[in-house]
Amino acid sequence: MRYEGQAAMELEYIIGDIKIDESYPIEIIDNEGVYIINWEQLVRHIIEEYRNSLASGLISAKFHNSMAEIMVEIARKAGQEKVVLSGGCFQNKYLLEQCVERLDKAGFRPYWHQRIPPNDGGISLGQVMAAIRSK
Repeated sequence: MRYEGQAAMELEYIIGDIKIDESYPIEIIDNEGVYIINWEQLVRHIIEEYRNSLASGLISAKFHNSMAEIMVEIARKAGQEKVVLSGGCFQNKYLLEQCVERLDKAGFRPYWHQRIPPNDGGISLGQVMAAIRSK
């Protein structure tokens, strides 16, 4: 890897035009209101499918779909209707679209960046706004 985010970008890229709803099994443990994601089953399934020569694009799509399913399950467990999607990972178009679609389908109201970048550029703008307000 030559730069931060390269692996994530390559995983998004290999999905290409694949359209699939399937995801890997996920387990979310509620530890007194702290949600812990147990990655073991997901990782085992990815390794198994890789060893069975499933196309990398399909594995990547299923992985991204699993991340979106985690968002839905955490929102459900937290009991929050409004879900804000922010951070550099949401520069990933496939992940963002899957999260928005699945959250919407599950009855949640997803919000995401549309005019301001979700990464450090958005943080910088927030810092400027905070500085202006503090004057």
